[in-house]
Amino acid sequence: MAKFLHHNAFGYCVRCPRTGYLHLCFGPVAMALTPVEFAGFRESVAATAYQVAQHPVADAGARCVALRTPAERLALVFTRAELAQLQELVEMTALLLETETLLGGPPPAGYCAGCPRGGGDPQ
Repeated sequence: MAKFLHHNAFGYCVRCPRTGYLHLCFGPVAMALTPVEFAGFRESVAATAYQVAQHPVADAGARCVALRTPAERLALVFTRAELAQLQELVEMTALLLETETLLGGPPPAGYCAGCPRGGGDPQ
């Protein structure tokens, strides 16, 4: 069974016990990320949140925040509130992962045929 790492009103993050993939689900989006990919996504979210904080807008509910992704010609679009919830979700998950590493590391990962990206190396 997957281990819940963090959740909020916008989404959740669980880790597959077999592959170690982090399944990050928010709004209508679901991603299966390796720890390295998660770290890169965390950086993208933090950079976007920083840029948004520097530029106030009149309509706080408008879908005006574009988060770039590694995929060519693909961006995720959020309201400022959604971006804040996504950042909280990602940062709290990262904090838990860092704490887990300090306390002895995550459980070893292995093959999981039921995972979307099962069969590969989780690192």
